Amino acid sequence: MSKNPRESKIETYLKEQIKAVGGLCYKWKSTVNGVPDQIVIFDGNVHFIEVKRPGEKPRANQIIIHEKIQKQSVPVYTIDTEASVDAFIKDVLSAEPKMSSKPRETIIKSKNQFKHIQG
Repeated sequence: MSKNPRESKIETYLKEQIKAVGGLCYKWKSTVNGVPDQIVIFDGNVHFIEVKRPGEKPRANQIIIHEKIQKQSVPVYTIDTEASVDAFIKDVLSAEPKMSSKPRETIIKSKNQFKHIQG
């Protein structure tokens, strides 16, 4: 199954922004279907990120795996826009996102603009 170009763009933006704030962002390729796409390591914490194209939601099998990870006190976030990447960096990592050369589609005013699966 080929990756949606828009999802790839968001994934690339996530990696660039995490690197810009001094964090690590690794692609996670698991043999278990439903494991989040990315691992973000920043300031002594580990976060799992599921990257989706805009408006897309995690599949049922992904939600099950994400909930299992959450029960181990490890956060899992679903990010579907560049703006939600910025919100994650600002609100979860407490870092200032690097400014993009392109104007933002959305102004982030609340961390509720990105999705966090409650475990």
